Amino acid sequence: MKRSASFLTVLVLSAVAVLLANWSSAEAGGGNCEGKLVSKSYDCNFTDNDFPPYSFCLEFGTGGVSRYFDVVLGSADYGCACDPTGSSFDESSSTFECSDNVDPFSLNGKIKGKKLSVQGVGSDGEQYIGTCTLRSSPCP
Repeated sequence: MKRSASFLTVLVLSAVAVLLANWSSAEAGGGNCEGKLVSKSYDCNFTDNDFPPYSFCLEFGTGGVSRYFDVVLGSADYGCACDPTGSSFDESSSTFECSDNVDPFSLNGKIKGKKLSVQGVGSDGEQYIGTCTLRSSPCP
C-alpha cells in the first residue's frame, strides 16, 4: 500500500510540474508568433529605397482585417499570420507575413527576443527594411 501511495504522489507531482512548465511557457510568449506579438508595440526605424529614413511605431492586435492578428503601421492596417511550418498553417514561433488591406504592400518579419527585423515590398518595387524594439507602452 505504501509503495502505491508513493507512486501516486510522484505521478501527481509530475503532472503539476508539466502544467506549471506549460503555463510559464505560455506566459513567456510561447507558441506561435501571434502569442508573442499581439498586444505589443514596437518602435521601428526604417530605410526605404524611395524615401529618406523614417520611424514608425508598430502596434499588433486582433479584430482587424486578418482572422489571426494585425499590425498597424501609420494609418495602414496589415492583416497578418505566422508563417507555416511543415504542413501546418500559422504555426511559426518567430516569423510572420502581413499584407496591407488597401495598398499593394506586404511586410514580413522575424521576432528575436525584444527585437523585430522587418522588410516589405510594394507592387511598384518600393522596398523597406526596419529594425524594431519592444515598447513598454502602446503606440502614441
